[in-house]
Formats: sequence, structure tokens, C-alpha cells
Amino acid sequence: MTVPRKPDISKASSRVVKPEAIQFLSSTGVYGPAVIVPIILAGELGASEAMIGIIAGLFATAGFLSSYIFGRASDVYGRRLILLAGLGLTVAATIAQGLSIMVGGLGVFAAVRVLIGFASGMFPAALLAYAYDAKSKMGKFSSWSAAGWGVGNLTVGLFGVMYEAAYFYCAAVMMASFVVALTLRFGKEVRMDVPLFPVALIKRNAPVYSAMLIRHTGASMIWVTYPLFLQSIGADVFWVGVIYAVNSLGQFVIMNVLDRYDPALLVAVGLGSSALTFFTFLLAGNYWQIIPSQILLAASWACLYVGSLRYVMDRNKEKATVSGILSSVLNISGIIGPVLGGFAALAIGFKGTIGIASVMAAVAFFIFLYELRSSGEFYRLGRLTRRRA
Repeated sequence: MTVPRKPDISKASSRVVKPEAIQFLSSTGVYGPAVIVPIILAGELGASEAMIGIIAGLFATAGFLSSYIFGRASDVYGRRLILLAGLGLTVAATIAQGLSIMVGGLGVFAAVRVLIGFASGMFPAALLAYAYDAKSKMGKFSSWSAAGWGVGNLTVGLFGVMYEAAYFYCAAVMMASFVVALTLRFGKEVRMDVPLFPVALIKRNAPVYSAMLIRHTGASMIWVTYPLFLQSIGADVFWVGVIYAVNSLGQFVIMNVLDRYDPALLVAVGLGSSALTFFTFLLAGNYWQIIPSQILLAASWACLYVGSLRYVMDRNKEKATVSGILSSVLNISGIIGPVLGGFAALAIGFKGTIGIASVMAAVAFFIFLYELRSSGEFYRLGRLTRRRA
């Protein structure tokens, strides 16, 4: 009698665990320096708020181009090549950023920062598509990015003014993610014929793309000088890292429970609560008072990002392309928002800029509802019960 073979659970679980490890480690290495970049530019290199905004816009421009190009390329040419190339180039660029602090000036630092933006935009869509194909839940998978972001902000903050060492630490973490990626099993990849400019895909997902563009442009107006705003209400470099970590680690917890809800509902909740969250920033008189707002920020972004990601990936077979376009939308926001935010901070101050962002999030909320109604999908917001397995 032939004994039936048991399924190899270890292989199935490793397909999920490994991409989550890459997500965590790469997010730690890429997002960790976010707490020190504005401080280095302003304190060490003499950049104004407007110049900081321009550099952030160039960083996002590079990310926009690479997210769009390599998101599509992952569907057309396969995930493995794009994932490894992106991770490897990000390692090299992160090392170069640490060296640029020691031997370069503002121009060199800015140029390498743009290179990091391009490199770090290459691989996320390929990684997301791999994880989706491996049956990983998008909420839980995305939570590891938030966890990495939080750990990166917190650990980089511990380095204090040793900025070069912080970058070399981030490069080592990125190298670890690259090593894990080398062990992934891709099997035979299905390659697709995706137009160079996929108009149909953009139209199909327009409700999310347009709302995210407006909301995140406003948010990027805040984030470009947010560490400086926190310093203005009493936070030192360590506490800036802690405050950032409250947001990202809060996202980690919240994202893990969102897969049960309808994505359109999550997007609507995320947009509406973003407007409220930004308004609460205006009420903070010292850095301790901003911490409850960071928890609310974690909830609003967790709902918005997980909802948007599932909205586009559940509806389209071109997983890497549509998630790459979503990343490109975020980067377009990161191009416009920092430039506007830098000049706005000079003209009307940090809190004036935050007020504008709050209004923009509210506008995005109503636009999303209108587009859902126009497309006949408004009924989706009524699905408050858990999704069926």
C-alpha cells in the first residue's frame, strides 16, 4: 500500500517568512535614515527648508521613475532579476551616502540621496508580487515594512550625531536583506505583456490613485521638515527617532488585523482619519503631546495603505505593475509635496503647512467617495463584516 506524502509545510512557510524578512530588513535600511536626513542637510550642510524640499523632491522623482519602470519590468521580465538588482544597488548607494558625509558637501550628499531614491524604488513591486503569489496576506506582509521603518528610526536615533556610522549600519541591514533574497525560490515565472503606458490599468484603479495622490502630497508637505518641527517643540535626535517609531510600530500592530475588511472601506477610513490626524498636530505644544497623534497617524496610514494595496492587487493580474504605479503615485506626491512644503514652511511656518495638509486629506476623502459613486462601487463601503475566507 502506498503511503500518501504529507505536504512540505516547511517549504510553504519559508516562501512566506523569507519575503517578510526581506520586507523588514530592507525597510529598516531604507527608511531608518529618514529621521536624520533633514537634520544633516540643515545642521551639517547648511541647507534651507526650501533646499531640503527640493532635494526631497528629487529623491521622490528618482523613486517615481524606478517604481514605474521596474514595477512593469517585474511583470514582463520576471521578479528575481529586478529584486536582486534593486537590493544590491541600494546597499552600494547607502554605503556611498555614509562616505559622502565624510568627504563631500551638499551637492555630493544630494546626488547620492537621489541615487538611493532610484535604487530603493526598483525592488518593492517585485517583492510585493512575489509575496502575493506566495499567498501572504497583504496587511500582515505590509506590517513588516512598518516594523522595519520603526526599528530603523529608533536604532538610527540611537547613533545620535554619528551620522556616518548610522548609514553604514543601514547598509549592513540592507546587505542582510540581499542575502535572504538570494535564497528565494522563484520557480517558473509567468511573464506578461504589459503596455509601456498601461492606460486601462490606471483608469481601472483611478479612485485609489487620485485620492492617494492628493492626500500624500499634503502629507509629504509635512514630512519634509517634520524632524525640524519636532525639534522646534523640544525633541532631540533621539526623541525624533522615538516619535517616528511610535507611528511605524503602531502601523505594524494595526496592519495585522486589517485583512478581514473591505479595501474600499479601509481607504475611506484612512483618508478621513488622515485629515483629523493632521489637525491634531496643530494642538501639540511640546514633543510629548505629539505622541497620541502618532498613534492616530499609524491607524490612518495603516488603513489607507493596506486598503489601497489590496484594492489594486485584488482586481488586477498585473500585480507588480499596479503596485508599482501605486508606489509611483506616492513618489509623485513626494516630488510635489516636499517642494511645496519647504517653501510653505518658510512662508507660513510649520503649523501653517500642517493646516494645508489637513484640508488636502479631507478633499481626497470626498473625491474618493465621489469616484466610487461614479464607478458604481459605492456599495463596497457597506461591507463592514469580515471577508469570507
